Amino acid sequence: MVRTYRREAGLTQRELAMRAGLSVAALRDFEQGRRGRPRANSLAALVGALGLDPEQAIDLAKAAAPSRSRERGVLQAGAEPAQIPASIPERGLWVSVLGPLEVWRDRTALALGPFTRRAVLALLATEPGALVHRDTIVDVLWAQSPPPSAVSLIQAHVSRLRRLLEPAGLPPREDGVIVSEGGAYRLRLPQNALDLQAFRAFAVRADGASVRGDLRQACEFYERAVELWRGDPLAHLDLVRGHPGVDALGRELVAVLLRYAELACELGEYERVLPRLHSVAAAEPLNELVHARLLIALAASGQQAEALWLYEDLRRRLDRELGVYPGDELATAHLRVLRGEFSGTGGTRVCGFRTVQRPIAVRYVVPWQLPAAPRRFTGRKRELAALSGLPDQRTGGAAICALVGMVGVGKTALAVEWAHRMAEDFPDGHLFVDLRGFGPSGNSLAPGDAVYGFLHALGVPPGRLPDDAEEQAKLYRSLLAHRRLLIVLDNARDAGQVRPLLPGAGKCMVLVTSRNRLTGLAATHGAQLVEVGPLDAAEARELLASGLGAERARTECGEVAELAERCLRLPLALRNAAARVAAFPGLPLSALTASMRGGRQDWLNSLETGDPVSSVRAVLSWSQSALSPGAARLFRLLALHPGPDVTVGAAASLAEVSCQDAHAALTELYDDCLLTQRILGRFAFHDLVQAYAAEQVLEHDDEAGRTAAVRRLLDHYLHLTAAAVRAMYPQQPRLALGAPLPGVVTVDEFSGPMGAGEWFEAEQEVLFGLVELAAGSGSTHAWQLPWLVRRFELGDGQLRRLAGA
Repeated sequence: MVRTYRREAGLTQRELAMRAGLSVAALRDFEQGRRGRPRANSLAALVGALGLDPEQAIDLAKAAAPSRSRERGVLQAGAEPAQIPASIPERGLWVSVLGPLEVWRDRTALALGPFTRRAVLALLATEPGALVHRDTIVDVLWAQSPPPSAVSLIQAHVSRLRRLLEPAGLPPREDGVIVSEGGAYRLRLPQNALDLQAFRAFAVRADGASVRGDLRQACEFYERAVELWRGDPLAHLDLVRGHPGVDALGRELVAVLLRYAELACELGEYERVLPRLHSVAAAEPLNELVHARLLIALAASGQQAEALWLYEDLRRRLDRELGVYPGDELATAHLRVLRGEFSGTGGTRVCGFRTVQRPIAVRYVVPWQLPAAPRRFTGRKRELAALSGLPDQRTGGAAICALVGMVGVGKTALAVEWAHRMAEDFPDGHLFVDLRGFGPSGNSLAPGDAVYGFLHALGVPPGRLPDDAEEQAKLYRSLLAHRRLLIVLDNARDAGQVRPLLPGAGKCMVLVTSRNRLTGLAATHGAQLVEVGPLDAAEARELLASGLGAERARTECGEVAELAERCLRLPLALRNAAARVAAFPGLPLSALTASMRGGRQDWLNSLETGDPVSSVRAVLSWSQSALSPGAARLFRLLALHPGPDVTVGAAASLAEVSCQDAHAALTELYDDCLLTQRILGRFAFHDLVQAYAAEQVLEHDDEAGRTAAVRRLLDHYLHLTAAAVRAMYPQQPRLALGAPLPGVVTVDEFSGPMGAGEWFEAEQEVLFGLVELAAGSGSTHAWQLPWLVRRFELGDGQLRRLAGA
């Protein structure tokens, strides 16, 4: 009645709510029958806002009179048989969540007790068979202010629910209907004892019949499914209103109704879905998909004027409330109403939005593919804050974030930890795939294979998948368009492997991890790049302590701090070190740290676990195997460079290639996070990576090749240093040097004394290392290079370093 009077007055729900001083949600509840007992002042406000005459006001008051047997939508125990829904079985337990929360046994309604206890049951029943953590229940019941006795109260509610739900006459059992597992609970109802499970079973059977082409049987199953739907899920239970799982359930119900409406339209049986489409359209007044279906059904049933009025009303509301025009689906439906195109023929459907081939029926599946959260996760406050601070994808398109960093830095652990923390923000599920961009096989996962796996996880029957990979990708994007999922693409090789897996639209979030910096993904798709580096000192000690045990970490705190630094604060190295100690309980930490003070090989040996998945050597080898031949060779030769960083010219001289080729190889190594750039154009190794590269150059390059590479490197710096000295002291005699070796990059002159001085400031650490390297080379560089270096204005400390070298 309120809706009828509102339409006669030409008001929207928002306008009437403002006039009456009510919330839009409360007004919707009145119009849809979810709330039938307004307070006297609310009723009077509605009468005044609608401008009703006395007779209309009396009629409205009669319609709002209290019902005999319902209190806030909850059936009283011992309800009259006439009030019992036909869907409830004659014998046994029946739990209903597709409307007000109700529990029946042998067709007798059971009293559920206070709202908090009903909310606990509601949370368990909306995820039948899944674990619901106690923390989730606390958040729903008390939000940010749980009482000190919250856990005890939940345990008491669960205990009483067990007594209520267990078969009559039997004592409650720990392995019964509600099972406790750690800090979580699982609802295990008998088969066909929950309306949600029955609803999904009918929907799956309807989808299957649709796939087989038996549309009439599909409609029958859809009808049986939607008959279980008695209103908004868990209506009148305000504690769970807005919970992601409850909202997702509402979307699931609407999706099934839309599929049902489409088939009913094709069969010409519009009247069977019209009442339900009206109800959903009133509940979701801006849902264009629902209104598009309703337009067609109304017009096809002879109510073309009503359909056109409905379109015009929605068009005005979209313009007034959102400032947008109707979308393609609604506009196309309106055009079909004007043209009188309502029915379909053959294998196509024209009753919906546009003439398309019959879509593949997909049962509603909520995938949960996240691996287990990492144990003993520590730190990463900055990175977690960066992830949580990303723009909210609820209001825009898909958000894309990439965690990039070197091997062993803990990108996957960070991604999975954050995904578990934010799981409830993605009610439509979570997809996870290891793209194997860097792995022992050397064969990364093809994007098409990943799409195939995702389609299977989203409920597409294997026999109904398109044969063409491009069509599969289109179907994948279509399924994501109206869902809110988290998609974790782990261990990506490059941006090209990621792009085919991105949603085309919608409110999903994509979280990528890669050793590649994925700058191309940021350029083409606006991906936010979060660089993951080593832990800070405190976080590294905490991670070590979590593996060693609190007592040992406290008694050997000095050794823990040193071991953390010896592991370069890399999570992989820290976990391996803790595992080595755990394997040998009698091994003092000082012994492990002492073994890491030796050569590079001893350092890597101390972190070896024998497991390819956690071996530092093994995971670095996967990165190396993915390199191009030129980059792989330069990677090894760079281990011969003694300085903290290297320029393009030095790398070209070392590898005996052009500067262009050297720059391309350095960029590839940088993009794969095997090198860093502390200063633009100057590339540096991480110490652990350099130790591995030093092993590789000894294994794969013979002594003659290594010696020649070192001599070219020394020649490069010798001639550069001589040119710098000439620029600073043009009047002084020059040191006679031989011609540079073939492949050595040199410069003839510097721009002047200032340019030469800046070059020396940038290269002095490298030069001191080279002087020491030249001392063992057996060449004239051993005296020429230090002789030239001393010509610069060196301080006392620099002179002592030069003398020591």
